[in-house]
Amino acid sequence: MASVLLLAAPLPAQAKDDFQYWNTLEIVKRLDPKWDFFFRPEMRVEDGASHLFYHEYRQGVRFKPSKQLEIGLNYLFVRNENSSGKIREEHTGELDVTPKGKWGSFDLSLRGRVALRTIEGSSGEQEYQIRLMPKIAYPTEIFRHKVTPYVADDAFYDYTRKAWNQNRAFLGFVIPFKEVKGVSTSVDLYYMNQSLLGARHDRSGNHILGTKLNVQF
Repeated sequence: MASVLLLAAPLPAQAKDDFQYWNTLEIVKRLDPKWDFFFRPEMRVEDGASHLFYHEYRQGVRFKPSKQLEIGLNYLFVRNENSSGKIREEHTGELDVTPKGKWGSFDLSLRGRVALRTIEGSSGEQEYQIRLMPKIAYPTEIFRHKVTPYVADDAFYDYTRKAWNQNRAFLGFVIPFKEVKGVSTSVDLYYMNQSLLGARHDRSGNHILGTKLNVQF
């Protein structure tokens, strides 16, 4: 896991740095102890968190054959406005495989994702992408309330460009709330440093404040 973090560590941003705000809602329907269905819309605001430029809708099913493994099959739809104001749509199928484990009091996971993307206006009909996301979390209590701080790193490999073209380094914490009538909720607050590889192999970066509300029933 440490080697993946070192490989994917964000390089210093050189241009086009921006502050953004990303907001996510995840609704999860438990089908049984091993299966659930989720719907996850997300919006992103750029230019100093003043301009809505991106929204996506991810939905899928997740299978948990054991406490040590989770498998997901997702569909993602994206509407993304580029710097010239043109809107492009993306349709993506994703396969997630996430082994999990414990190391003392720490929760460890490594999500691997294979994505087949169809992007409007792209030079290729379809584009393959691999993502690796190691995560370390530490469930604890602060003032008698459960809190789970975590660090994570999401590294992107684009087969069309044959390069690790994006990295997202996270520092955040999750706060669960009391379950009410079978409905459990939690909020995830995080800071993310996003490093992007440009067409000329220059690096740019974004500083992102993110929130995610999770609702399960």
